[in-house]
Amino acid sequence: MVLPFLTGGENNLFVIIQTLMSLAFVGLIFFFPKIMIWQTDRKLRGVLESLETYKDSSEQLFVDSISGEMSEKQRNKFESLKDFKMSAPTNLDPAGMVGKLEHVLDTSENKFNRFIEGTAETEDEEELADLNMAFKGVMGTHQIHKVMRHFRQLIKKTGNIQLVGMINMMVPIYEEIAEAQHQATRAFVDNAPIGDSIGPLVAAKMIESEPEEVSEDIIRSEEEIGDQKVHVIKSTGPGARLGKYGDAVDDIAEENDLEAIITVDAGAKFEGEETGSISEGVGVMMGGPGVEKTKIEEAATEHDVPLEGIVIKQSPPEASKPMKKPIYEAYKPAVKKVEEIVKEFDGEVAVIGVGNTCGVGDSREQVSGTHNKLRKYWNEYEEQEDDEVSYMGLMGLMGGGDQSELMEMKDRYLMDLPRS
Repeated sequence: MVLPFLTGGENNLFVIIQTLMSLAFVGLIFFFPKIMIWQTDRKLRGVLESLETYKDSSEQLFVDSISGEMSEKQRNKFESLKDFKMSAPTNLDPAGMVGKLEHVLDTSENKFNRFIEGTAETEDEEELADLNMAFKGVMGTHQIHKVMRHFRQLIKKTGNIQLVGMINMMVPIYEEIAEAQHQATRAFVDNAPIGDSIGPLVAAKMIESEPEEVSEDIIRSEEEIGDQKVHVIKSTGPGARLGKYGDAVDDIAEENDLEAIITVDAGAKFEGEETGSISEGVGVMMGGPGVEKTKIEEAATEHDVPLEGIVIKQSPPEASKPMKKPIYEAYKPAVKKVEEIVKEFDGEVAVIGVGNTCGVGDSREQVSGTHNKLRKYWNEYEEQEDDEVSYMGLMGLMGGGDQSELMEMKDRYLMDLPRS
């Protein structure tokens, strides 16, 4: 039996195939967006489950550490502060912008401190400092979950295919941020150094004398390298603090004839660079909202002091997670590099260990056993994939960012989200 549509020979067969392909193409145009939206919604549903796990686990870590059980009033305050918002000062009149921003940041810190002190059972200042920073990790995981839930609902309501493409690109970044926030919360609760603590660790390894407090949450020790006096500065540890470096540097520069200021901080690495590798440069190696960096720059400019810098490279997530072994071991070459730069000058030099000083004490003696606290985390890292990729590098492709700004992104999204 011969099918009717084949009686015309090869020409008719070609027409039929062409017609079927055209119908398939039209169908693809019509159904493809719906398929993409369905796939993205399914993907986001799984992502939200993962983010909710990070959120719930971070909250439980914090609650167990702060009191074990909150009263109804404390729980209401906790739920309210998780949605904390900070309105940055207006820049319509840029004069005095740094002072206004500092005032808003100080106000937010005071608010968190009141909550922690009013809720925690402990009165130990170091534990309170750790809990303050751990709460910011809780806020981070909570707000990331809320943002991704917002995107999912927005896609379902609008059916916007362009939004689908953007969200698919952002999903691994937000997952990475949430995982890092959760690990940061864990580290703060455990008083374990994080990657960003490498600057304070380098400073502590150089301190042998009894340090003194020179500004809010900042200590200074006068040491000697050869015949040179070196002012070693870091945040007060071992609680999780950042401190006001700018005020300390301004006072020290006013009272001493400094020939250089050397900042040591964690810095973003490119893919392909080794975690824990070291580079040097000029300027203030410091991320964050910029208040303390501005103060140091102003003090250096006023007193005509060169600004030298050393960076210990790591990815932004690594900066917030418990310190990896290659980062910890980088303190040795970093201290050596500091000493080399100090010897390039003849007079007094200030060395600033920039970063969150969680788990890092204030002298070489106090940090002698730091590696023991980190061993359990190192064992966990060994069980993970060695070639870990940081998707936060993609953020440099969005909104004009670049690799040099990744550590600011780290400070904004990972370390201290409410303060940026």
